Amino acid sequence: MDKSVYSVMMSDGLVALLDREAYRQGVSRSVMLDRILANYFSVETDEMRAGSIFGIMERFIGGYDGLKFVNQASGYMAAVQSALAYKYNPTVKYSVELFPAGDLGQLKISLRSRSEALLAAMEEFYGFFMKLEKKYIGERTYGYDGIRFTRVFLRQKDATGEQLGEAIARYVSDFDRYLGKYFAGAGSKEILEYIEAEYVGNMKEKEVIL
Repeated sequence: MDKSVYSVMMSDGLVALLDREAYRQGVSRSVMLDRILANYFSVETDEMRAGSIFGIMERFIGGYDGLKFVNQASGYMAAVQSALAYKYNPTVKYSVELFPAGDLGQLKISLRSRSEALLAAMEEFYGFFMKLEKKYIGERTYGYDGIRFTRVFLRQKDATGEQLGEAIARYVSDFDRYLGKYFAGAGSKEILEYIEAEYVGNMKEKEVIL
């Protein structure tokens, strides 16, 4: 849905109430007004669609052990956290951003650690995982800046919000599980083969491939 800048005259008292509610929800005045008008006219905005997908995603994440859903201030962003079974149990953060148009969105994975050895091992796992996806689902778009690993999600036009929310939640859960097993097996040949076999089995069960 396109957006434009409009100049409107409003009562000071109403603006004060609008700002108060916007502050409570952690959004701007414009976003809050957009939500109120959308609800009044029963129109689903891009942000509302994203919120619906995140709500479904949160429900599924709640069923996975070791994962915690974290609300974000932006209506287009959400995050999931887990603890990696490694020295000091560093936090792995999965940040999901949904786009209003084009690709469905992107997943950014980061680790709260400055350990060069750990970051190097993570980079090796990212490389392995990219090769795994290319082998079984084809080319995807990735990015890595030495700290954050990014995976772009393809938009599936026929998928429902329920399917997309579940697909994103399962993607994060599967990735986190593969990562944990990779470190538990010290990246050995045997553990790589085990992860690949599990990946193939999981792909057969999925309705939506991001």
